[in-house]
Amino acid sequence: MSARRLAVLALLALAVVGGAFWLSERQTVPRDPAIGAPVLAGLAAHLDAVSGVKLIGPGERTLVTLERRDGHWRVLEAGYPADAARVRRLLLALGDLHVVEAKTADPARHATLGVEDPSDLKAQSVRLELQGLAVASALIVGRAAGSQGSYVRIPGTNQALEARPAIELARTPHDWLARGVLDIAQPRVAAVEFARADGAPWRAERKTRDAAHFEVPDLPRGRELASAGAADPAGSAFSNLEFDELRPAVAPAPGEKRHRTVVRCFDGLVVTLEAQAAGTDHWLRLSARFDPQLAARFPPAAGKAPDTAQVESEAARLTATAAGFEYRIPAYRFDAIFRRRDEILRH
Repeated sequence: MSARRLAVLALLALAVVGGAFWLSERQTVPRDPAIGAPVLAGLAAHLDAVSGVKLIGPGERTLVTLERRDGHWRVLEAGYPADAARVRRLLLALGDLHVVEAKTADPARHATLGVEDPSDLKAQSVRLELQGLAVASALIVGRAAGSQGSYVRIPGTNQALEARPAIELARTPHDWLARGVLDIAQPRVAAVEFARADGAPWRAERKTRDAAHFEVPDLPRGRELASAGAADPAGSAFSNLEFDELRPAVAPAPGEKRHRTVVRCFDGLVVTLEAQAAGTDHWLRLSARFDPQLAARFPPAAGKAPDTAQVESEAARLTATAAGFEYRIPAYRFDAIFRRRDEILRH
Protein backbone atom coordinates (compact mmCIF):
# COMPACT_ATOMS: atom_id res chain seq x y z
CA MET A 1 0.00 0.00 0.00
CA SER A 2 1.34 3.40 -0.98
CA ALA A 3 2.22 6.09 1.54
CA ARG A 4 -0.38 8.35 -0.05
CA ARG A 5 -3.14 5.79 0.46
CA LEU A 6 -2.15 5.24 4.11
CA ALA A 7 -2.30 8.98 4.76
CA VAL A 8 -5.80 9.17 3.26
CA LEU A 9 -7.04 6.27 5.44
CA ALA A 10 -5.56 7.87 8.57
CA LEU A 11 -7.32 11.14 7.85
CA LEU A 12 -10.62 9.33 7.31
CA ALA A 13 -10.24 7.50 10.64
CA LEU A 14 -9.57 10.73 12.45
CA ALA A 15 -12.62 12.29 10.86
CA VAL A 16 -14.85 9.39 11.94
CA VAL A 17 -13.59 9.54 15.56
CA GLY A 18 -13.94 13.31 15.69
CA GLY A 19 -17.45 13.14 14.27
CA ALA A 20 -18.51 10.53 16.81
CA PHE A 21 -17.14 12.63 19.68
CA TRP A 22 -18.94 15.74 18.35
CA LEU A 23 -22.25 13.87 18.13
CA SER A 24 -21.91 12.49 21.67
CA GLU A 25 -21.26 15.97 23.02
CA ARG A 26 -24.30 17.28 21.18
CA GLN A 27 -26.50 14.56 22.72
CA THR A 28 -25.29 14.97 26.36
CA VAL A 29 -28.07 16.23 28.62
CA PRO A 30 -27.04 19.45 30.36
CA ARG A 31 -26.35 18.93 34.07
CA ASP A 32 -28.97 20.38 36.44
CA PRO A 33 -27.17 23.22 38.27
CA ALA A 34 -29.20 22.44 41.42
CA ILE A 35 -27.56 19.03 41.86
CA GLY A 36 -25.15 19.16 44.78
CA ALA A 37 -26.61 22.43 46.08
CA PRO A 38 -27.53 22.61 49.78
CA VAL A 39 -31.20 22.04 50.49
CA LEU A 40 -31.19 24.48 53.42
CA ALA A 41 -28.86 27.18 52.18
CA GLY A 42 -26.67 28.77 54.83
CA LEU A 43 -27.69 26.42 57.65
CA ALA A 44 -24.31 24.68 57.96
CA ALA A 45 -22.67 27.93 59.09
CA HIS A 46 -25.30 28.65 61.75
CA LEU A 47 -26.01 25.33 63.44
CA ASP A 48 -24.98 26.68 66.84
CA ALA A 49 -27.69 29.32 66.57
CA VAL A 50 -30.46 26.71 66.48
CA SER A 51 -32.33 26.91 69.79
CA GLY A 52 -35.24 24.62 69.04
CA VAL A 53 -36.47 21.82 66.81
CA LYS A 54 -40.15 21.02 66.32
CA LEU A 55 -41.53 17.97 64.52
CA ILE A 56 -45.07 18.31 63.18
CA GLY A 57 -47.01 15.34 61.88
CA PRO A 58 -50.39 14.51 60.33
CA GLY A 59 -53.13 17.01 61.05
CA GLU A 60 -50.55 19.61 62.07
CA ARG A 61 -50.09 17.79 65.38
CA THR A 62 -46.87 18.57 67.21
CA LEU A 63 -45.04 15.28 67.74
CA VAL A 64 -41.82 16.34 69.45
CA THR A 65 -40.46 19.66 70.71
CA LEU A 66 -36.75 19.94 71.43
CA GLU A 67 -35.48 23.08 73.12
CA ARG A 68 -32.00 24.20 74.08
CA ARG A 69 -31.66 26.02 77.40
CA ASP A 70 -28.34 27.08 78.88
CA GLY A 71 -26.56 24.90 76.37
CA HIS A 72 -28.56 21.75 77.19
CA TRP A 73 -31.26 20.13 75.05
CA ARG A 74 -34.58 19.07 76.58
CA VAL A 75 -37.67 17.24 75.34
CA LEU A 76 -40.47 19.60 76.36
CA GLU A 77 -43.22 16.98 76.19
CA ALA A 78 -41.42 14.91 78.83
CA GLY A 79 -39.76 17.73 80.75
CA TYR A 80 -36.55 15.70 80.59
CA PRO A 81 -33.07 16.04 79.01
CA ALA A 82 -32.79 15.09 75.35
CA ASP A 83 -30.13 12.88 73.83
CA ALA A 84 -27.79 15.70 72.86
CA ALA A 85 -25.74 13.48 70.55
CA ARG A 86 -28.85 12.49 68.60
CA VAL A 87 -29.96 16.10 68.27
CA ARG A 88 -26.49 17.08 67.10
CA ARG A 89 -26.43 14.31 64.49
CA LEU A 90 -29.74 15.59 63.12
CA LEU A 91 -28.51 19.17 62.87
CA LEU A 92 -25.27 18.13 61.18
CA ALA A 93 -27.22 16.04 58.66
CA LEU A 94 -29.50 18.99 57.91
CA GLY A 95 -26.52 21.29 57.45
CA ASP A 96 -24.91 18.79 55.05
CA LEU A 97 -28.14 17.98 53.17
CA HIS A 98 -27.67 18.42 49.42
CA VAL A 99 -29.70 17.79 46.30
CA VAL A 100 -29.15 14.52 44.46
CA GLU A 101 -31.98 14.80 41.97
CA ALA A 102 -35.09 16.87 41.36
CA LYS A 103 -38.20 14.71 41.53
CA THR A 104 -41.85 15.53 40.90
CA ALA A 105 -43.22 19.06 41.13
CA ASP A 106 -46.81 17.84 40.89
CA PRO A 107 -48.59 18.20 44.29
CA ALA A 108 -50.86 15.31 43.32
CA ARG A 109 -47.82 13.01 43.35
CA HIS A 110 -46.20 14.25 46.56
CA ALA A 111 -47.80 11.46 48.58
CA THR A 112 -45.92 8.83 46.58
CA LEU A 113 -42.70 10.22 48.03
CA GLY A 114 -44.19 10.97 51.44
CA VAL A 115 -43.64 14.73 51.09
CA GLU A 116 -47.29 15.82 51.10
CA ASP A 117 -48.32 18.64 53.40
CA PRO A 118 -48.72 17.37 56.99
CA SER A 119 -51.98 19.30 57.30
CA ASP A 120 -53.50 16.17 55.76
CA LEU A 121 -54.68 13.78 58.48
CA LYS A 122 -53.39 10.85 56.40
CA ALA A 123 -50.03 12.40 55.64
CA GLN A 124 -46.90 10.29 56.05
CA SER A 125 -44.61 13.29 56.13
CA VAL A 126 -43.10 15.24 59.01
CA ARG A 127 -42.48 18.97 58.88
CA LEU A 128 -39.31 19.91 60.70
CA GLU A 129 -39.04 23.49 61.94
CA LEU A 130 -35.80 25.04 63.22
CA GLN A 131 -36.00 27.90 65.70
CA GLY A 132 -33.50 30.56 66.70
CA LEU A 133 -32.22 31.34 63.21
CA ALA A 134 -32.33 34.81 61.67
CA VAL A 135 -34.32 33.38 58.76
CA ALA A 136 -37.06 30.82 59.40
CA SER A 137 -36.05 27.38 58.24
CA ALA A 138 -38.30 24.36 57.71
CA LEU A 139 -38.29 21.14 55.76
CA ILE A 140 -40.87 18.48 54.91
CA VAL A 141 -39.25 15.05 55.25
CA GLY A 142 -40.75 12.06 53.47
CA ARG A 143 -39.79 8.50 52.67
CA ALA A 144 -36.27 7.14 52.64
CA ALA A 145 -34.55 7.28 49.27
CA GLY A 146 -32.55 4.10 49.47
CA SER A 147 -30.27 3.65 52.45
CA GLN A 148 -28.43 6.95 52.18
CA GLY A 149 -31.00 9.57 51.30
CA SER A 150 -34.47 10.97 51.86
CA TYR A 151 -37.18 12.62 49.81
CA VAL A 152 -37.74 16.17 51.00
CA ARG A 153 -39.53 19.36 50.04
CA ILE A 154 -39.26 22.96 51.17
CA PRO A 155 -42.66 24.09 52.55
CA GLY A 156 -44.38 26.52 50.19
CA THR A 157 -42.74 25.03 47.09
CA ASN A 158 -43.93 22.22 44.86
CA GLN A 159 -40.56 20.79 43.88
CA ALA A 160 -39.77 17.49 45.62
CA LEU A 161 -36.13 16.51 45.92
CA GLU A 162 -34.04 13.45 46.53
CA ALA A 163 -31.36 14.51 48.98
CA ARG A 164 -28.48 13.11 51.00
CA PRO A 165 -27.61 12.24 53.73
CA ALA A 166 -30.65 10.42 55.08
CA ILE A 167 -32.73 12.36 57.61
CA GLU A 168 -33.96 10.12 60.42
CA LEU A 169 -36.79 11.55 62.50
CA ALA A 170 -38.06 9.60 65.50
CA ARG A 171 -41.70 10.58 65.96
CA THR A 172 -42.20 10.12 69.72
CA PRO A 173 -40.77 12.17 72.60
CA HIS A 174 -39.57 8.96 74.26
CA ASP A 175 -37.19 8.25 71.38
CA TRP A 176 -35.38 11.56 71.92
CA LEU A 177 -34.74 11.18 75.66
CA ALA A 178 -31.24 10.89 77.09
CA ARG A 179 -31.28 7.26 78.29
CA GLY A 180 -28.30 7.40 80.61
CA VAL A 181 -29.35 7.29 84.27
CA LEU A 182 -26.09 6.76 86.09
CA ASP A 183 -22.46 6.07 85.20
CA ILE A 184 -20.18 5.41 88.17
CA ALA A 185 -17.11 3.39 87.27
CA GLN A 186 -16.08 0.76 89.79
CA PRO A 187 -12.72 2.43 90.68
CA ARG A 188 -14.67 5.39 92.14
CA VAL A 189 -16.73 3.23 94.50
CA ALA A 190 -15.58 3.08 98.12
CA ALA A 191 -18.60 1.30 99.58
CA VAL A 192 -22.08 0.06 98.73
CA GLU A 193 -24.79 -0.44 101.33
CA PHE A 194 -27.60 -2.80 100.38
CA ALA A 195 -30.89 -2.82 102.28
CA ARG A 196 -33.37 -5.15 100.64
CA ALA A 197 -36.87 -5.30 102.03
CA ASP A 198 -36.70 -9.10 102.01
CA GLY A 199 -33.30 -9.66 103.59
CA ALA A 200 -30.69 -8.49 106.07
CA PRO A 201 -28.79 -5.30 105.16
CA TRP A 202 -25.15 -5.70 104.22
CA ARG A 203 -22.19 -3.66 103.07
CA ALA A 204 -19.33 -4.14 100.60
CA GLU A 205 -16.38 -1.79 100.89
CA ARG A 206 -12.80 -1.02 99.93
CA LYS A 207 -10.46 0.44 102.53
CA THR A 208 -8.31 2.32 99.99
CA ARG A 209 -8.54 3.51 96.41
CA ASP A 210 -6.09 0.87 95.21
CA ALA A 211 -7.55 -2.09 97.13
CA ALA A 212 -7.71 -5.18 94.93
CA HIS A 213 -11.14 -6.41 96.07
CA PHE A 214 -14.26 -5.37 97.93
CA GLU A 215 -14.60 -6.76 101.45
CA VAL A 216 -17.78 -7.64 103.32
CA PRO A 217 -17.47 -6.85 107.04
CA ASP A 218 -19.78 -8.39 109.64
CA LEU A 219 -20.40 -11.67 107.83
CA PRO A 220 -22.66 -14.10 109.71
CA ARG A 221 -20.83 -16.56 111.90
CA GLY A 222 -19.62 -19.54 109.89
CA ARG A 223 -20.13 -17.87 106.50
CA GLU A 224 -17.44 -16.72 104.08
CA LEU A 225 -17.14 -15.23 100.60
CA ALA A 226 -17.27 -17.65 97.70
CA SER A 227 -13.92 -16.25 96.50
CA ALA A 228 -11.59 -13.33 97.11
CA GLY A 229 -13.34 -11.25 94.45
CA ALA A 230 -16.89 -12.49 95.06
CA ALA A 231 -18.05 -9.07 96.32
CA ASP A 232 -16.48 -7.08 93.48
CA PRO A 233 -19.69 -7.04 91.34
CA ALA A 234 -21.28 -4.99 94.13
CA GLY A 235 -19.22 -2.03 92.95
CA SER A 236 -19.72 -2.51 89.23
CA ALA A 237 -23.52 -2.33 89.06
CA PHE A 238 -23.69 1.45 88.63
CA SER A 239 -21.86 2.11 85.36
CA ASN A 240 -23.55 2.73 82.00
CA LEU A 241 -27.02 2.36 83.50
CA GLU A 242 -29.77 3.23 80.98
CA PHE A 243 -33.55 3.17 81.35
CA ASP A 244 -36.13 1.45 79.18
CA GLU A 245 -39.02 3.71 80.20
CA LEU A 246 -39.52 6.93 82.11
CA ARG A 247 -42.54 8.03 84.15
CA PRO A 248 -43.47 10.60 86.81
CA ALA A 249 -42.55 9.32 90.26
CA VAL A 250 -45.32 7.56 92.15
CA ALA A 251 -45.61 8.40 95.83
CA PRO A 252 -44.96 5.33 98.03
CA ALA A 253 -48.09 3.89 99.62
CA PRO A 254 -48.27 3.98 103.43
CA GLY A 255 -46.32 1.02 104.82
CA GLU A 256 -44.96 0.06 101.41
CA LYS A 257 -41.80 -2.04 101.54
CA ARG A 258 -38.90 -0.73 99.50
CA HIS A 259 -35.38 -1.75 98.55
CA ARG A 260 -32.64 0.80 99.17
CA THR A 261 -29.02 0.95 98.01
CA VAL A 262 -26.49 3.67 98.84
CA VAL A 263 -23.30 4.09 96.78
CA ARG A 264 -20.44 6.02 98.40
CA CYS A 265 -17.54 7.15 96.23
CA PHE A 266 -13.98 8.01 97.24
CA ASP A 267 -14.43 11.52 95.84
CA GLY A 268 -17.48 12.24 98.04
CA LEU A 269 -20.32 11.47 95.64
CA VAL A 270 -23.17 9.66 97.42
CA VAL A 271 -26.04 8.22 95.36
CA THR A 272 -29.17 6.67 96.85
CA LEU A 273 -31.37 4.34 94.78
CA GLU A 274 -34.78 3.11 95.90
CA ALA A 275 -37.42 0.80 94.44
CA GLN A 276 -40.71 -0.76 95.37
CA ALA A 277 -40.18 -4.30 96.68
CA ALA A 278 -43.55 -5.71 95.59
CA GLY A 279 -44.53 -6.54 92.01
CA THR A 280 -42.59 -7.57 88.94
CA ASP A 281 -41.90 -4.13 87.46
CA HIS A 282 -38.40 -2.78 87.93
CA TRP A 283 -38.80 0.94 88.57
CA LEU A 284 -36.26 2.90 90.57
CA ARG A 285 -35.67 6.46 91.63
CA LEU A 286 -32.45 8.13 92.70
CA SER A 287 -30.96 11.16 94.37
CA ALA A 288 -27.38 12.31 94.91
CA ARG A 289 -25.39 14.56 97.21
CA PHE A 290 -21.80 15.53 97.93
CA ASP A 291 -20.29 14.41 101.25
CA PRO A 292 -17.19 16.53 102.01
CA GLN A 293 -16.24 14.41 105.01
CA LEU A 294 -16.19 11.28 102.87
CA ALA A 295 -14.02 13.02 100.28
CA ALA A 296 -11.64 14.19 103.01
CA ARG A 297 -11.15 10.59 104.19
CA PHE A 298 -9.81 9.59 100.76
CA PRO A 299 -7.66 12.43 99.41
CA PRO A 300 -6.53 12.10 95.77
CA ALA A 301 -3.08 10.84 94.90
CA ALA A 302 -0.13 13.14 95.43
CA GLY A 303 0.09 15.84 92.81
CA LYS A 304 -3.56 15.50 91.81
CA ALA A 305 -5.92 18.33 92.74
CA PRO A 306 -9.23 17.41 94.39
CA ASP A 307 -12.26 17.71 92.09
CA THR A 308 -14.68 18.93 94.76
CA ALA A 309 -16.49 21.45 92.57
CA GLN A 310 -16.90 18.90 89.79
CA VAL A 311 -18.36 16.28 92.13
CA GLU A 312 -20.70 18.83 93.73
CA SER A 313 -21.91 19.78 90.24
CA GLU A 314 -22.38 16.12 89.30
CA ALA A 315 -24.46 15.47 92.41
CA ALA A 316 -26.63 18.51 91.77
CA ARG A 317 -27.16 17.54 88.13
CA LEU A 318 -28.12 13.97 88.97
CA THR A 319 -30.62 15.09 91.58
CA ALA A 320 -32.11 17.82 89.39
CA THR A 321 -32.48 15.44 86.44
CA ALA A 322 -34.02 12.56 88.39
CA ALA A 323 -36.28 14.64 90.63
CA GLY A 324 -39.90 13.67 90.09
CA PHE A 325 -39.15 10.70 87.82
CA GLU A 326 -38.87 6.93 88.04
CA TYR A 327 -36.88 4.74 85.66
CA ARG A 328 -37.78 1.26 84.49
CA ILE A 329 -34.58 -0.68 83.99
CA PRO A 330 -33.81 -4.24 82.79
CA ALA A 331 -34.38 -6.97 85.38
CA TYR A 332 -30.74 -8.02 85.44
CA ARG A 333 -29.61 -4.46 86.24
CA PHE A 334 -32.28 -4.17 88.94
CA ASP A 335 -31.07 -7.38 90.61
CA ALA A 336 -27.46 -6.17 90.50
CA ILE A 337 -28.31 -2.81 92.06
CA PHE A 338 -30.38 -4.38 94.85
CA ARG A 339 -28.09 -7.38 95.27
CA ARG A 340 -28.68 -10.18 97.80
CA ARG A 341 -25.83 -11.05 100.15
CA ASP A 342 -26.35 -14.79 99.70
CA GLU A 343 -25.26 -14.46 96.06
CA ILE A 344 -21.63 -13.87 97.06
CA LEU A 345 -21.32 -16.36 99.96
CA ARG A 346 -19.95 -19.87 99.85
CA HIS A 347 -22.75 -22.44 100.06
